[in-house]
Amino acid sequence: MLTSEKSSLVSNYRPLPGVYDELMDSSGQVRSKYRFLVQSFQELGTAELFNRRRDADRILRENGVTYNIYQSDSPEAKERPWNLDLFPMVMESEEWRVLERGLNQRADLLDCILKDVYSKRRLLYEKKIPPEIIFNEQSFIRSCQGMFESNHFLTKNPALLFFVCDLIRSSSGQFYVLNDRVQAPSGSGYSLENRIVLSRIFPSIYRDAMVHRVAVYFRSFRKALVQLAGVSGRDPFIVLLTPGPGNETYFEHAYLSSYLGYTLVQGEELTVRKNRVYMKTVEGLQQVDLILRRVEDLYLDPLELKGDSILGVPGLMEAIRSGNVKVSNPIGSSYLENRALLPFYSDLCRFYLGEDLIIPMAPTYWLGNLSQKDLVLREPEKYVFKTVSRSDEQHPVTFGELEGETKDKFIQRLQNEPSAFIAQEILASATMPVLTENGFRQGRAIMRTFVTSSGNGYQTMSGGLIRVSPSLDEFFITSQRGAWSKDLWILASEAQNEETLLVPKKEQVSIYRKGSGVPSRVADNLFWLARYMERGENQARILREAAFQVLQIEDVYDRSAVRNILRMGTHITTSYPGFLGDDSEELFNNPFPELSRLATDKNSIGCLGYNVKNIVSASKSVRDRLSEDMKRIMLTLEDIIENEHTSYDSLIDYFHKIIFNISALNGFSFENMSRESGWFFLELGRRIERSINMILILQGMLKWEGELDKASFQLLLNINDIRITYRRRYQGRIDLESVLDILIFDITNPRSFAFQIEEISRCIKVLPAKEDNQMFPEDRAVLKLITEFKMQDINILFKSKEPLIAVSAWMETMHDLLRELSDSVSMRYFNYAEEQTRIGDMNG
Repeated sequence: MLTSEKSSLVSNYRPLPGVYDELMDSSGQVRSKYRFLVQSFQELGTAELFNRRRDADRILRENGVTYNIYQSDSPEAKERPWNLDLFPMVMESEEWRVLERGLNQRADLLDCILKDVYSKRRLLYEKKIPPEIIFNEQSFIRSCQGMFESNHFLTKNPALLFFVCDLIRSSSGQFYVLNDRVQAPSGSGYSLENRIVLSRIFPSIYRDAMVHRVAVYFRSFRKALVQLAGVSGRDPFIVLLTPGPGNETYFEHAYLSSYLGYTLVQGEELTVRKNRVYMKTVEGLQQVDLILRRVEDLYLDPLELKGDSILGVPGLMEAIRSGNVKVSNPIGSSYLENRALLPFYSDLCRFYLGEDLIIPMAPTYWLGNLSQKDLVLREPEKYVFKTVSRSDEQHPVTFGELEGETKDKFIQRLQNEPSAFIAQEILASATMPVLTENGFRQGRAIMRTFVTSSGNGYQTMSGGLIRVSPSLDEFFITSQRGAWSKDLWILASEAQNEETLLVPKKEQVSIYRKGSGVPSRVADNLFWLARYMERGENQARILREAAFQVLQIEDVYDRSAVRNILRMGTHITTSYPGFLGDDSEELFNNPFPELSRLATDKNSIGCLGYNVKNIVSASKSVRDRLSEDMKRIMLTLEDIIENEHTSYDSLIDYFHKIIFNISALNGFSFENMSRESGWFFLELGRRIERSINMILILQGMLKWEGELDKASFQLLLNINDIRITYRRRYQGRIDLESVLDILIFDITNPRSFAFQIEEISRCIKVLPAKEDNQMFPEDRAVLKLITEFKMQDINILFKSKEPLIAVSAWMETMHDLLRELSDSVSMRYFNYAEEQTRIGDMNG
C-alpha cells in the first residue's frame, strides 16, 4: 500500500538537472497549475488513493480495456490490461492554444501534401523534395493518382479527415513534433476511456478543475464522416474496418464503433459488386457508404495492392474511383508517414501555407542527403536511427545500445542504404510524475494529440493521450514497451458544459425500429457463443454431480451410480479413454486427478475449461454487441478458469460459479437483448446444443444399461434440474419409462428435448432473408427433424422388444438431423469468407 504520510507524494520527487519537469520548476517548487491537484490528492490521503487505484483498475477491467502485446516467440498476441496512472498531465488554456494552432496548421500542411503528391506534384517541380522520396517509397501508391481531383467533395474539403501527432517537450520547455500517424492512428479511444475513468474516480476534483471536454472532438469527427459520406435523404451506413481481435488495439476498434454507433467489420465481411461495397449480413447484402478504416493502405485491396492480404476487400480501389464508397483516411495517405519527409516540413510549410511551422520538428536528417549523412555520422551517438518506411522490420536504434558485430552490420547497412534511414536528434524528453505506492516517481513522457476535420477547417481534441516510460533509462516510450498512460487535462477559465454525442434538439432524428443488418461473422460468433455456453453449463452440471456422488459413497449401490456419472464425465467431454479406458479401475479408486483435469484443462479439446475459454474468446469477437453486465460476467468466467483446485470442495465451488455465471449470461441475453436477427441465432445455437447434450447424456447412460438403477435415474433428473417436478408428479416412484418421458417428450419441461424442438422451429421461422412459398435448406432440415420427432412417443418406443436399443437408435437419428440442421444454417448464413487466389505481392 501507499505510505501513510501525506507529504510523501512529493517529498522524494526532485527535477532532474537539465530536464524539463512537468510538475516542478527548476527550484523544486510545484508549478501553479498543479497545486490544486497535488493538494487534492494529498488531502485524500494515501490509503484512499490506494482505494481509488483499485477502483480504476476494476473499471478498466470491467470495460475490457486491453492492449495486445506481440510476443517474439509466439505468433499469438498477449492481452495485457491497460495501464492508467491516476495523476493527469495538466496544461493551461493559454499554453494549449499555441499547440492547438500548431496542430491545426500541421493538419492543413499534411492535407496539402497529400493532395499534391497524387495530383500535380508541385513539390517535385519546384524541387522541394528529391524525387526518390516519392517514387522509391512503398507507401506511395501509384493507383491513387488523380483520385482526389476526381472527387468533387475533396476538391473543396480536406482529404485528410483526421490524424494524430506525437509531441515531445525538450529541456527548454519547447514542444517538438516527433512523427505523425494518418493511416490507422490509434489512441483516441484509449484517451476517451482514460477520461471516463478519472472523471468517475475523482468526480469532485474533475468538476472543480474545470477541464475542457473531449466529447466535442468526437462529435466533430462523426459529423465530418457524415459529410464525407455525401448521402442525402437518409443516414449514411458507415462501418469501422478492423484487422480483427488479434490486432494490438482491437479494444479501441470495438470501443469506438460502439461509441460512435458504427458497425464493426472485418475485410472478409465486405464484398464489391458492380463497383459498390456491400456488407454481407444474414439479411443479405447491405451497401456501405463509408469505411472508417483501421487497416493499413497496402492491405486494403489484394486485387491492386498487396496480393496476399486477407485483411482487405478485393476491388475496393475501383469502387472508390467510381465514387460509390468513401474511405477515411483515404487510401494513399500512408505516404504522409514517410519519415523521409520530416526534414523538409519547414520548407514545405512555407511553400504551401506561406508561414513557418508553429510547432517545430525535432531535428531530423535524411541520410539520402550526403551532407546530412556526413553530419550525422560524425557524432552518431547523438541520434536515434529510424527507417524511412514504417513497414520495415528494423526497430529504431541508438548507437549506445549497439555493440560488436551488430553495430558493424548496422553501420554497413547505413553505408549501403543511406536513403532508407533518417536520424533524429535525441532530445531529453520532459519528465512527469507517476503515482506509485511510495508517492510520485518520475518517468519520461510523450504526448499524443488528435486532430479531426470540422466544418471550418480542423479541430484538435482538448485533451490527449500521455505515455510515460516505466524507467528514466527507457528512451523509446511506447505501449508495446510497457509505458503507462495518462489523461491530459486542459484547464478552462470557466466551468464547462456537459458534452455528449446526443443529437441537438434543432436536428430531427428519424425513428428506427430495426437496426442495421447483422454481419455474418457476428451471427456466426453469437451462434457458437450460445453453443459453448450451453455446452459448458451442461458439463459443469454433470461434473458437479460426479463430485457430489464421490463424496457421498456409502455402499456398493452408491458405487455403481458413481461409476456411471464418472463415465458420463468422460463421455460428455469426449476426453477418452479416461473413466472409460482399460485402466479405469485405477481412476475409479482415485478419481480426483482425472475429474479435476476434465474440469479445468484449458488446452484439451472438449474439457470444461477449454469450452469456457471458448466462451470468452467468442465473446471478444462480438464485444461491441454485448451489454456491460455481460462483459463483466465474461471477465469473471475468465478469472474462474485460471484458479487451481486441490480438493473436492474447491472443485464443487468452481462448478457452482460456472453454472451461476453462465445462467446469468443466459438470463441477460433473454431479458435484455432486442429481438433482432442476432438474438435468434444466439437462441438457435442454445437450443441446438441443449438438444445434442440431452442426446449425449441419454446415449451415455443407455450404454451401461446393465447398471441402470434408481440411482442412475436420479442422476438424470438432477443433471437436468427436473427432480422436484418429477417427485411431485410420481410421488416418489421412479422408473426408466417415466424418466425418459419427462426428459424427452414433456413439452412443459424447459430442458426437455421436446421443448428444444419447439424453440428451434420457432427460431428457424423468423430467421432473416425468407421468402413466401419458398423452402430453404434449413426449413427442410427442421421439417425433417420435427417429423421424425412427432412420429415417436415414449409408449411407441417401449413397445419394441428392445426398448433401450430402440431409444438409442432413435436418439442417433435425431442427432444426425440436428447436425444436418446446424450445417444448413451455417452454410446459408455464416459462409461469409469468399475464396481468394493470390495474384501477386504488390500492384497486381
